Amino acid sequence: MSIYKDYDDTPAYKLARKDSPQTSKDAANEVSSGKMLALVHDEVVKAGIRGITTKEIRTMYPHLPYSSITARPAQLEDQGDIFYQGDKRDRCRVMRSTKYKGQGVLDV
Repeated sequence: MSIYKDYDDTPAYKLARKDSPQTSKDAANEVSSGKMLALVHDEVVKAGIRGITTKEIRTMYPHLPYSSITARPAQLEDQGDIFYQGDKRDRCRVMRSTKYKGQGVLDV
């Protein structure tokens, strides 16, 4: 469980298309998108003003599928929980918690 914020799971019907095979629909019912959102958000918050990239988070959780990490920032950004200031690290956009918005990019 997230120590920073709780997220609800995305309804399964939004994760699988109507014409998807039954295995995809079954998988959509099993996935916990709320936990993945919380995991990514927690790592962004822990990173502080330095921020973090999806590549860095994927390195921390090599057992998780690629899309489990990379699909979450867009939703977190839409919800106003993270933002991108325009800087990159290792060719990946750096995410920061919105509590650091307006504080400028630090040379780190």
